[in-house]
Parts: sequence; C-alpha cells; structure tokens
Amino acid sequence: MATQPDTPPNRIEPQSPPEAPPQPAEPEPMHPDETPPLSPDIDEPGIGPDEQPTPL
Repeated sequence: MATQPDTPPNRIEPQSPPEAPPQPAEPEPMHPDETPPLSPDIDEPGIGPDEQPTPL
C-alpha cells in the first residue's frame, strides 16, 4: 500500500517540470470567467428579441 501512495507523488515529480507549459493553461480558467459576464451580456440583447416576439 505504501508503494501505491509513493507512486502518485513520484509521478507528480516528473510532471512538475511539464507543469511549466501547463502554466499557460491558467488563462484557461480566466476564459470561463469571461463566459459569465458574456452570458449576461447575451441575455440583455436576448431579452430585446425575446420581448419582440411577445408583443407579436
């Protein structure tokens, strides 16, 4: 069992260096953050066309 837990940490060590390239992935989380603000923005204009069909 001690070998199993030792394997994950060992695998993370070699991944540490490769993690440097993933660093650019950090901006990825920022993209999703931009989605929320964009969602409301799309909702605003969406209400206009949505209201138009209602009066129709």
